[in-house]
Amino acid sequence: MRFRIIFREYAGLHLVGKWKQLAMIRRFVILWWGLVIGLFIGLVWQTSMVVGRYLQPTPIAGGTYSEAVVGAVKNINPILPESGAANDLNRLIFSGLTKYNAQGEIEGDLATHWEVSADGKTYVFHLRKDVRWHDDVPFTAQDVVFTLIAIQNPDSRSPLAGTWQGVKVEARDDRTVVYTLPKPFTPFIHTTGIGVLPRHLLEGVDPSAMRVAEFNQRPIGTGPFKIDRFEPAENKAALKAYKKYHNGAPLLDEVVLHFYPTIAEALQAYERRVVKGVGRVQAGQIKQAERLSNLKLQELSVPDEVGVFFKTGGPLTGHKSVRMAIALATNRESIISQILGGYALPLSGPLLPGRQGINEVQPKADIKKAIATLEGDGWQRDADGIRKKGEQKLRLKLVTQKDSQYVAVAEALKLQWQKIGVETEVILLDNTTLQQSYIRPRQYDVLLYGINTGADPDVYAYWHSSQAKDPGLNVSAYSSPAADKALEAGRTITDEATRTAKYKAFLSAWNSDIPAVMLYSPYYIYGVPKDLYGMKAEKIITPPDRFYGIEGWAVKTDKINF
Repeated sequence: MRFRIIFREYAGLHLVGKWKQLAMIRRFVILWWGLVIGLFIGLVWQTSMVVGRYLQPTPIAGGTYSEAVVGAVKNINPILPESGAANDLNRLIFSGLTKYNAQGEIEGDLATHWEVSADGKTYVFHLRKDVRWHDDVPFTAQDVVFTLIAIQNPDSRSPLAGTWQGVKVEARDDRTVVYTLPKPFTPFIHTTGIGVLPRHLLEGVDPSAMRVAEFNQRPIGTGPFKIDRFEPAENKAALKAYKKYHNGAPLLDEVVLHFYPTIAEALQAYERRVVKGVGRVQAGQIKQAERLSNLKLQELSVPDEVGVFFKTGGPLTGHKSVRMAIALATNRESIISQILGGYALPLSGPLLPGRQGINEVQPKADIKKAIATLEGDGWQRDADGIRKKGEQKLRLKLVTQKDSQYVAVAEALKLQWQKIGVETEVILLDNTTLQQSYIRPRQYDVLLYGINTGADPDVYAYWHSSQAKDPGLNVSAYSSPAADKALEAGRTITDEATRTAKYKAFLSAWNSDIPAVMLYSPYYIYGVPKDLYGMKAEKIITPPDRFYGIEGWAVKTDKINF
């Protein structure tokens, strides 16, 4: 009995007591470790905040940026642009008097500033003093004069000649250029970004031989990069930094452009790590591009307009009721959401939304009203469901470019128009055939195509009757005295309120005549490496504008105290 008592006392003191002590210690240890872990987490968080606030990515000079671009290049010459890919090279190698900044606004490049006369016909440009050509020869006003004369010379066959028709140029001195226009032209300043040519290298070249000049293979410019290796047969151009560039020596050592026939092949080049960036990704390749490691898709706004352009003098599309019905049957919002993944702005007229304070023009889709419009003009459904008026059946040929996002859009339009009794044959063509055999001779009922309307609301080139025949860009062959008069006035008036009134008059005539159905303005999707430093562009006017500020781009960075 006494043994049991002694055992209980011993167990309580040495076993149970120790266990209770251990439990107390365990709680203490757990609380201690919790405190340590909490302090560690707080330290990590605080350190990251300090690093994020006081350590900023800083560019390191050196390295190569390579990009896949769609198109082909045989010659490099800014007054003889042959493709979008060639224009990319022209932008990197040459400089203009002006350029567009990150917001799509005009700023000086070779020119520091300029003045415009009260009558809007004289522009005086003052040039920088620190510009040198890639061969180290000083740039002067005589180079600007030479470039315009070369553009205007018919033997040069420059496609830019029409824009500069009647313009006179003189050099007051080495740093002052004066342009004199035959009449006021409000958008003129937007034409002055054309790359300037070196007079000292080309003044001895016969203008008729400009297209085959050796200069086009080894061009000399004043841009941030100069030609190193140009290999047209290998679809590749390598440029090295021009250390005396007037806006500062580029951080990159080299820029290499690889040229491919399609966007799909450009993306494949990225997957194979041939390039670090992709010049443009279409909506149809967005999902594929999003899966690629280290590729960031940059959305840039661009004044592109995609539309359905009617041949207004055609046997079928010459009927206003047909054009009106098709406009009412077209659901652009569906196309944008289902085909373009939302990467576009809907259009309802020939001016981009907000330009001159003008927005809606064409009505939204209304199938019932579309059918009523056709039936009101005598177009009745046949046994096969196709509309017919007399012996004329409503069968349209829609032409567009193959290997592009237009293919899916064309098929969607075909289905939409089928609902009102319009039969559509979609004809897919390569770009050369489309341009030479269809667009230039206007051989189509309907053309699905894209245009770039530039930085100014002036759309004279696309809708004035004088541009209805090749080489004009009025692909609808639209002719309206009221629209012509308004467009002519709109490009000569500087007062914004008066100018807006003129464009409203143009839109009133355009909407009444319906020469086209404007669909959408696509975003420019630029694929760049996630670690690319210094890219600034947000709003671009043309694709080469994405290179704005490229002298500040870097593919190498470090973090330093800020």
